[in-house]
Amino acid sequence: MLRPPRRALAAALALSLVLLSALSTSAIPAPAPPPVAPDQSPWHQPYLAFPHTDTRKGRAFLPHSNSTSVHPLVADIRLPEYPTNPAQPAYNRHPLYIPGQPTPHFKTQEFKFNPGRVDKRDVVSSVPVDFPPSAWFDINDLGTIARLAQAAVARMQTWYENGVFEWTGWWQTPVLGMAYANLDLALGNHVNEYLIKDLLIKNDGFGWMIDDYIDDQSWWAMFALRGYQAYRNDTWLDMIQDINVNNTRYWDDTCGGGVLWLTYRPMIKNTITNGLYFSILTRMYRFTGNETHFDFAMNTLNWWLEWAFDVDNGRVWDTITADYSGQSMRECTRSSEQTWTYNSGAFLFGLADLYYATGDDRVLDLGRSIAYAAIRDFSDEETGILVEHCENDPPPEPGKPPGCQQDETIFKGILMLGMSELYVARPDPNIYNFINTQLLSNVFNNIDETWLFGMWWGGPWNETTAGPKTQINTLCLIAAAATVNADYLSSAGANTGVGSATDQIAVPESTATGAAGSTDRTVGSGNGAARAGVAMGTAAGALAAMLLGGVAVLWA
Repeated sequence: MLRPPRRALAAALALSLVLLSALSTSAIPAPAPPPVAPDQSPWHQPYLAFPHTDTRKGRAFLPHSNSTSVHPLVADIRLPEYPTNPAQPAYNRHPLYIPGQPTPHFKTQEFKFNPGRVDKRDVVSSVPVDFPPSAWFDINDLGTIARLAQAAVARMQTWYENGVFEWTGWWQTPVLGMAYANLDLALGNHVNEYLIKDLLIKNDGFGWMIDDYIDDQSWWAMFALRGYQAYRNDTWLDMIQDINVNNTRYWDDTCGGGVLWLTYRPMIKNTITNGLYFSILTRMYRFTGNETHFDFAMNTLNWWLEWAFDVDNGRVWDTITADYSGQSMRECTRSSEQTWTYNSGAFLFGLADLYYATGDDRVLDLGRSIAYAAIRDFSDEETGILVEHCENDPPPEPGKPPGCQQDETIFKGILMLGMSELYVARPDPNIYNFINTQLLSNVFNNIDETWLFGMWWGGPWNETTAGPKTQINTLCLIAAAATVNADYLSSAGANTGVGSATDQIAVPESTATGAAGSTDRTVGSGNGAARAGVAMGTAAGALAAMLLGGVAVLWA
């Protein structure tokens, strides 16, 4: 199996990280894509767009309390008087799915996974592609991404057990479901339709869905929202509403606001729980037009920015803890800055949806700052590959594998899903290159002959760390890559010619005034990187250029 091209990249990436530490906090405005004429064909379905079924009125959000100050980053973010949805048509984003035209090399409508357990011995014979994928995988061909996804899903089903998966946590199943739904949405097919429906139907019901862990139950709402978008079922909206109502019950004024993490530990609040709460609310607003959802979402974001987001470096704090009920935010204790990758992804889902609701670019600027800081802080200095801090831990005891042991095994995939949805709202070459670099490294360095992915995205593949959780983690990455490449390769929202998806692209350069260089995808790189012959090396070169010129926080 091929190893990462460490020697070729080490010098450039090491230099990039040294320079990165000296970058200013100048603003890097993203270019606004030219408008694309809406598709008028009768079968058109807007991508990530929801029809407005009622008249909506523009206004700013209302703080829960008159004593609550409005954070400068959300000041005067409001609903427009005549809301429109800025999302682009599905047809323009999904070149794989063209009604009436055959799709070569990959089955769309003809093939669907059936729910049920798959014997591991049957996976290899059931996947219509050869191992290793590095021999045929092409990041410029969505068909190869789709075939890789098909192989990975088949392997995942070897752990299936009546609506959940062996050796995984209950909350990790809906994260996998989000990947399945986003794959179908991005690739424009129905390959995972039965799997999505099976997971949601078998886990429906108030008594089963509601949990003492607010974040765990919220993942099911996040999955159901995307399942509903792909395969409309009003029962799933009821499920989402049940979860949202229960979440809201656990909002209180301790530490200034926010939803509890655990129902039985009322002094702890954290980023992941409130990021999911915010993201459920923003998409629920888009579905329903209920302005209560908008108000609660904005209050959650406003509260979180006060304690969890560092405007100087884009980093995110994990937890805020009180000593007694009603303690003020100023007196509460926050902990764990930039500890886990998924904290940086928690709010990205909702920020993309908030942009669709408001049309305010500042929302996406905030998301970009969070994403760039995560790229900066969690990337390996030699390879540019995303690394969870625990991955380098030794075995905690004899008989245990090295690296991450529990929930944190799938955190990277969650960040990738969040970044990809942020990308769809406003294409960003830095996020695009970063996601593709991760996928290429996995294809070349982190998969075995049974289509099982391991923990270490930069390799080597290790059987003691590989299992259903690492498979979920990488399936989230594959779904994220499908999303950004479906957008890029169809050139939606940007009237530019599409060359190689791994060509070096221009990256904005920070200046003392906050101005930025061109991000036109057709312009050659100012960093002098040329197109390489090896896909992995090219994408990693793009990442090096991104680190040199593109990572800076938006507010000083």
